[in-house]
Amino acid sequence: MKKRLNVNKTLLICFIVGFVVFANLNLEAGDSNNKDAVRIYNLSDCINIALEKNPELLASKQQVEKSFFKIGEARSGYFPDINLSLGYQRSYQEMKVPEHYSKNYSGQITLSQRLFDFGKTSTQVDIQKELYKATDSQNRETLLGLIYNVKEAYFSLLKAKKQKETAEEVLKQAKKHLDLARGFYEVGLKPKIEVTKAEVELSNAKLNLITAEKNQRQALLNLKIAMGAIYDEDFDIKEEDYVIRKIEEKEALKIAQERNPQLQSVRFNRQASIYSEELVKKEYLPTFSGTGRYGYSGENFPLDRGWSVLLEVNIPIFSGWSTTYRLKQAKADVAYYLHKEESLKQQITSQIKNLFIQLKESSQRIETLKTALKQAKENLDLAMGRYEVGVGSSIEVVDAIVLYEQTNTQYWQAIYDYNVTYASIEKIVGIEK
Repeated sequence: MKKRLNVNKTLLICFIVGFVVFANLNLEAGDSNNKDAVRIYNLSDCINIALEKNPELLASKQQVEKSFFKIGEARSGYFPDINLSLGYQRSYQEMKVPEHYSKNYSGQITLSQRLFDFGKTSTQVDIQKELYKATDSQNRETLLGLIYNVKEAYFSLLKAKKQKETAEEVLKQAKKHLDLARGFYEVGLKPKIEVTKAEVELSNAKLNLITAEKNQRQALLNLKIAMGAIYDEDFDIKEEDYVIRKIEEKEALKIAQERNPQLQSVRFNRQASIYSEELVKKEYLPTFSGTGRYGYSGENFPLDRGWSVLLEVNIPIFSGWSTTYRLKQAKADVAYYLHKEESLKQQITSQIKNLFIQLKESSQRIETLKTALKQAKENLDLAMGRYEVGVGSSIEVVDAIVLYEQTNTQYWQAIYDYNVTYASIEKIVGIEK
């Protein structure tokens, strides 16, 4: 009996131990699942989501499609117009003796074709092709602007995350400082003012952390807005540190002259205005067209059959000088886009040169601040170490914490400036990713 009880006890203990282990494993798995539930995106992920979801870009694409369909509308001038008409007419004449009722049935198919118009239709097609290219370039400008906005918001969120981490580290150091100050005060090694200073420092650190958390939430919201994913759940981003960019100033200037979407749009509009000028000149020339009709009509079935063919020449004589004034407008458009193109070239060159100056300055700041940040951390550790052994003062600790916080903030601000400046260069040059 005792042996059976011992066996039962052993089984019960094994069951309890197994249940506890299983529960711990489930809790760990639950914690792991909770961690995995937070999506983590890199910069490319955010850009790809924006390309799929951003409503402004989707609307811009529809404008491109609309412009493409206008080419087909212009090409319709090459084809005939075919119309089918069916009719029934019943009439009554009161004054006629005897009173007379009449009826008439009709069915007719009509074909109209422009035979020759001295290239007016082909010129209209050319105009729409150039306008389509201009619209596509405007869509690329929207695309590049969207990508820039995502990059700017991404690096802004990264900066906010780093500022929050810095605020958390400062809060940790401030708590440690306060604990040490209280310990020294309790044993009579430090005056009460040391504790008070440490408490003020801790309060400021808490306020800075609250601000940093608010800034991070705002930065995340701005990134979601840029992506067009404002209704999506919150996510985290991967850290992207300082990376030396490969493009050089001369190369950027050369590529921008060829790929900048604003410049391309102006060029296509200028070519469209040249074609428009040609089209207006052709308004002085005649148009040859033909119309053919075939059908049946009559009061009773079977109806009478008939057909007709009409060849027509339309010669413009006088239109109140409207054609002359439209020609002058077309010439003014050509001159406008020519000057606009030169103006844009100068603006783009100036912007790129200024951005590369900023890029160099940011790069130099990063290298300097990287060393300064390492020194500030060492200084903080030394100051805290001196205070722990009772040699240093609260002023040293506070100064070291403030220096570390300022240097860290400046470093990540320089990282942000560098990356956003380079993103601006990519936008102007016309690099999509």
